[in-house]
Amino acid sequence: MQVFKAFLKVLKKNSFTAVAFIGVFMAFALLASNGSVSVETSVGIDIPVAVFDEDDTPESRAFRDFIDEKYDIIEIKNDRDVILDMLYYEEAGCAFVINKGYSEKLAAGDTEGIISSYHVHGSYAEVVAEKVVSDYIMTVKAYTTAGLPLSEAVENAGSDLLTETDVKVESFVEDEGDFSSKFAGYYRYMPYILISAILSALCPVLMIMNRKDLRYRTNCSSVAPNSYTMQIFAGGGLFVLGVWLLFMGVGLYMYGGLFRGKAWIAVLNSAILSAFVTSLAVFIASVVESQNILNLLIQILGLGMSFICGIFIPQSYLGDGVLAVGRFFPVYWYVKLNDMLCGDARYSTGMAVTCLLIEAGYAAALLLITLLIRRVRYNSTGAPAAAKAA
Repeated sequence: MQVFKAFLKVLKKNSFTAVAFIGVFMAFALLASNGSVSVETSVGIDIPVAVFDEDDTPESRAFRDFIDEKYDIIEIKNDRDVILDMLYYEEAGCAFVINKGYSEKLAAGDTEGIISSYHVHGSYAEVVAEKVVSDYIMTVKAYTTAGLPLSEAVENAGSDLLTETDVKVESFVEDEGDFSSKFAGYYRYMPYILISAILSALCPVLMIMNRKDLRYRTNCSSVAPNSYTMQIFAGGGLFVLGVWLLFMGVGLYMYGGLFRGKAWIAVLNSAILSAFVTSLAVFIASVVESQNILNLLIQILGLGMSFICGIFIPQSYLGDGVLAVGRFFPVYWYVKLNDMLCGDARYSTGMAVTCLLIEAGYAAALLLITLLIRRVRYNSTGAPAAAKAA
């Protein structure tokens, strides 16, 4: 077990990055569980705007009333320099100008240039201004095309666009007591922390253990290559086990007691993913020799899989093309199962088993590939070759 003991000594000196990642994640998770971190569920839009009615007709006044209902109208002088100053100092988000001939053109179906606006290019207010005008004009035009008089069309358009609709997100499970959506968020972000923290800690240690001088001495010793590799796996596995148990301990605290029902499937899901990350770390260290390339690869894997597999952005929001690529990574199946457990997706026992088997398959495949690489690469370029050259 000499290799195992040496591995743990080197790991102890290179674990700062992992501790930092895990510490920040745990602190945030505990704050969130205690209610210290709150997330707003609704966002109000409060944009001060100015409206200048140069047409002064019932229809133009109807548009002004519509804007007044949606946003805060401020009274300023209809002067270009004054308007630009207000926009520059952010005292107004935008300014609408109802041009002369607005009602006549609107009745004739000519909507080009009937309303103009001042706004800061590229700002949020610019998007709002374009959408507000477009929605209102198109709605009025739809009513007039259907045969309604212009006066009724503008009244109906304003009423329709000001109507608020309550949106309720239905869950696919009736009782979330075993594994609520709130608690599922803790497990959702776990893969990113596991990948970033474990790879940052394990891979540099493994690269040190794979140095040529150590390999040559190992090849000359009585330690078989497969035994050497398995001791490396054991050392890395022990470290990952400790990290995983820490996650589970904090999870028990957040859960408020022993896990129940589907929460145990989430525990198994995270355990299998931890095994995959261990295999991934040993595999990367077996093929990468540059620390700079390693750092880049860790960032690509951690952030890349988090974005395309549904950690940072829910899978229901991702496009078909992104999901098609995400299916090639085990993190995708981890998140898919996590969503099914908390009710964000319909639960299926068959699919749950499939997700777990795919993750375990990736871990086993990486383990076998790593054993083959180390046997071919390291055993064939060891001390004998060096002695012959000497």
